[in-house]
Amino acid sequence: MRSSARSRWAKAAAVGLTTAAAGLLGPVQPAAAGSSCTIVCSETVNQSSYSATAVRDWTCSSGSTGTASTGCVSLTYTKSLAPWTQTPAGQDWDAFRVDAGWCYKVQFTDLVHSWTTSYNRSGLSAVYVKVSNDATAYIKAQKYGSCP
Repeated sequence: MRSSARSRWAKAAAVGLTTAAAGLLGPVQPAAAGSSCTIVCSETVNQSSYSATAVRDWTCSSGSTGTASTGCVSLTYTKSLAPWTQTPAGQDWDAFRVDAGWCYKVQFTDLVHSWTTSYNRSGLSAVYVKVSNDATAYIKAQKYGSCP
């Protein structure tokens, strides 16, 4: 098989595989906080020794996983997460709160990356942190007044 024919065959195969995968997964749904979801839910897992608060609705059109804001949330639906619990499976919870005066160490994972960061609110008001639809936030540690 000549190079150009092989190249055309490879491109056709790639298009076919991509189309098949899209058919299996279905269209990616926009953020629909609080509604049931299957593959691309945002979730928060509290792996710390203190409770944490999850927030269902991120209201700003801007921001990505890890974005912190003092606004951008609706507090109509919140959920207290006891130590070693998480947001309910099959539900979309878009953010969590870093309490005033506290520092949270958080690991984020999405479909491709994993990273850890700290949110230091020592001497400051609370802030809300976005968790995008394809991501999970693991609250690893919390400490009042300084970072763990």
